[in-house]
Amino acid sequence: MRRYHATHTFQTIVRLGLIAAVAACGGSDGAPVAAAPSVATVTVVPNLVTIAPGETTPLTATVADAAGNALSGRSVTWSSSNTAMVTIAANGVATGVAEGSATITATSEGKRGDATIVVGTATISPS
Repeated sequence: MRRYHATHTFQTIVRLGLIAAVAACGGSDGAPVAAAPSVATVTVVPNLVTIAPGETTPLTATVADAAGNALSGRSVTWSSSNTAMVTIAANGVATGVAEGSATITATSEGKRGDATIVVGTATISPS
């Protein structure tokens, strides 16, 4: 039976620690891995829409970094300032509920963008 000395155990622990440190510092080639850019802006398009009660309209949120480059794969949550007038689904589709208006907000990583949805009925004036 072979006996290990404390020195051998210490050397093994140091080697494993170095391997873990190198793996954490970079990719498989040892190059540093760049941090993902953070969200700087959220833009909602269209930013002003008029719809009728019961009608829907899709909204799109574009998430960008500080240089204005679009970022993909970022989570976006939607909310309505007045769900009695306009509701918003998780996929960004707004539905007019009753006449009035609401601000729809898209939020990603603490940044937000807004759009206004006006719910109204069309009226035709005689000429």
